[in-house]
Formats: sequence, C-alpha cells, structure tokens
Amino acid sequence: MTEPKHGPWRVLEVLHDYLPEHIGGTELIAHQLAQYLQGQGHEVRVLFTERDLSAEEGELRRGEFEGVPTLELVYQREYAHVRESYAPKLGPQVLRKVIEEYRPHVVHFQHLAFFSSKAIQVARSMGCAVVVSLHDFWLLCDAAVLMRPDESLCKVGPVADCGECLRHYPNPDLKPGDRLADFEWVQISQARRETHRQHLAMAHRVITPSQFLRDQFVAAGLLTQEDAIRLKTGYPGPIRALPGVRRGTLRVGYVGGLYPSKGVHVAVEAMTHLVERDIELIVNGVLEWFPEYVDGLKRTAEGCRVVFAGGYEPGEVDAVMGQLDLLVVPSIWYENMPLAIHEAFRNGLPVVATAHGGMAETVKDGVWGRTFPRGDAEALARILAELDDDREELARLAAARPPVVGVPEIGARFEAMYAEALAEVEAERGEAVSEA
Repeated sequence: MTEPKHGPWRVLEVLHDYLPEHIGGTELIAHQLAQYLQGQGHEVRVLFTERDLSAEEGELRRGEFEGVPTLELVYQREYAHVRESYAPKLGPQVLRKVIEEYRPHVVHFQHLAFFSSKAIQVARSMGCAVVVSLHDFWLLCDAAVLMRPDESLCKVGPVADCGECLRHYPNPDLKPGDRLADFEWVQISQARRETHRQHLAMAHRVITPSQFLRDQFVAAGLLTQEDAIRLKTGYPGPIRALPGVRRGTLRVGYVGGLYPSKGVHVAVEAMTHLVERDIELIVNGVLEWFPEYVDGLKRTAEGCRVVFAGGYEPGEVDAVMGQLDLLVVPSIWYENMPLAIHEAFRNGLPVVATAHGGMAETVKDGVWGRTFPRGDAEALARILAELDDDREELARLAAARPPVVGVPEIGARFEAMYAEALAEVEAERGEAVSEA
C-alpha cells in the first residue's frame, strides 16, 4: 500500500464506546475529529464495541452516525481469566480483519479498552501509521480513574500494585486460601503494565491532553516526557458573548455523567449548606445510567434547591450552558481535561472545580475560576456563597476566561501528525526493502 504524503487518507478511529449510546468526553472528541477529517476530504470510519447479550459475541455491525461510517463490535466483556481483561483475543482479531478490508493509512486509537494495547502492535505490523490519544488512565489502571474500590485516590498505580482492584476478575490459577495469592496478584499487575508499556512504545505518536496525565505515565515508565505530545482538545461552536453582571438566583450547573467518580454527590451535598440562599443547582446528565447513584443524589437533595434536568444531546450544550451563571466540576478522580470546562469558557461561564489532576491545570484559582479540595462539600458551599454575595467578582472571573481552541485548529495538528507518521512508515518500508 502506497501512502499519499498529503492525503486524502483513510483513517480508522478506534475506541471502547461511541455515540449515541455513550455520551462522554472521549466519544465526543473522537466524533468531532472524524467529522473534521471528513470535511478535509479524508475517508473516516469508527470502530468501537458494544455489550449486547441478545447478540452473538464477535458480530460486527455496520452503521452510521451523523454521516460518520461506524463498525460496532459486539463484545460481552466477560472474562474467564483476569489476563483477558487486559489482553483479550477478540479485539485484536477483529481489528486485523477490519484493517485487511478497509486498508487504512492511519489508525488512531482514542481508547484501548476492550481492544487492548495489543491492537497497537496489530496496526503497526500491518503497515499503518499509529496514533494513540490518552484520555484517561486505563493503561495504568483497570478502572481508568486511579481510584481504589473505597473511592480513595490510588497512590500505588504508577508502581503496578493493582491486586486489590484486579481481584474481582476470575483467576483459575489460584486456589482458595493460597498463601501466595498476594504475590501472584502483584505479578499479574506487573504483567499488565509491562504488556502495555511494550505495545505503547510501538505507536508513532502518543497524545496527552494534560501535563498531569503525562506525568503519571512517565512515573509509571510507560512514556518519557519526550515521547508524549501534549495537545489539548478542540471544541466546536462559537465563542459566546460575556453575560455581564447578573442578579437574582445564582444558577449553578453540573453538566456531564452522573456516577460516583464525577463527584456529583459533592455538589449536591454542598447545596445542603446553602438552603437559606437564593442558589439553585441544575444537574444535567442522563438519569437512567446509574439509577442507584441518582437515587442517592435525590435523597440527599431533599429540601434543597436542586433540579435534576436529565440528559441532553451534544448539540444542545450551548442551550444548557445558557441557563447557568457558573459551572461546577466536582470530580473526585484525576480528571484529565474535562470537555465541560472548556465548553463553559466558550459560553462565558466561570468554573468552580476540584483542585487536582487536569482540572487544576485548566482552572486557575482566582483568575478565571475557583478551586476547592477534593470531596470537600463545605468548601464548595463557601465558594458558591462568596460568589453569590459578589456578583461583580463572578463577572470578572467570566471575563478573564482563557482562549478556547476550535476543532479545526486541533484537527489540523492531527493531520500534520498523521503526515509525519506516514513519512516514518514509508521510511521504515524503504529500509526494510533495502535490507532485503
């Protein structure tokens, strides 16, 4: 296969989940990039997985979403051995078949869960340029969020001591009461990490949106600072005019997924300290995905001014943001580079966020937003009360918003990376021919 140096190219984006069934940052980023590339004349397909117990595992469904051709792999995500959770056979096998049929010039992995890092080796061995975007910590952490089962932050992830979290998977190699179990789980953790390290090294380009995420991968030995390219995500839509000083009810919004690591419970608990104030929390997110968690949120919110507005379509984000005076991002995991923060800046809203991970990089405390300690609902409540009292300060924070880059600018950067990687593929092929 001869690669055109300047395109158009055939690009295959690969990730764990996709729109419209799964609405999250990784899915939106992948879709927006696919649409941009199509607009530049490239041919794009998206390959992803879906759990469907009514269908046969391995079935490959062809479809389309908003003009982007899709390939949906039925993958039930049930494992007979813990090793299958990080080194499954099905994902790489299907990827090989898709590459044989589609013959992409570039394979861009937006997420490796369910396909595994082995997929990098497959794409590289078949002559593709390989780009990997890291949106979370899955290569370091089975849960992808560097949190322990008790929701405390993981401090041992970078050294691959993941036995406590991996134990929920089957391990037929161990017998009940085996005194070597702890040691065996450490070995499995290290094997998982080493597998990912070796495969990630095969990618032509690795992208990290935040310095924090890059630092974690460097500390774990999966990357070097030189190997990782830090590149923020592009955001679609216009830059909205600033709202100015607003009076009346302070409308605080949460926009995103409703599950524990997002820390929505922290925002709701903060409202229990603000019942005497004219402050309203509007929670925007799908209520049906994690019903037990949402039921707990609603119990906590009884007697408080909390509105559960439900889900929204990605194209409705500006309308959702337009109803707010500020956005709160209370995640209790090390969020990498939340889309909602930049969508808020684009819509002229200041942001109050947890002071760790990529959030601390994005929200400069006292400059264009405020930050508070992880999980500290009382601290969040105090900040909201201060901003309720000082609406001029709220307007000043909004006016100080940082620049927000658009999808075309970031898409062009990716096109340049693709071209560089393709040139390397061509050079490698030339060297192989010379040696032969």
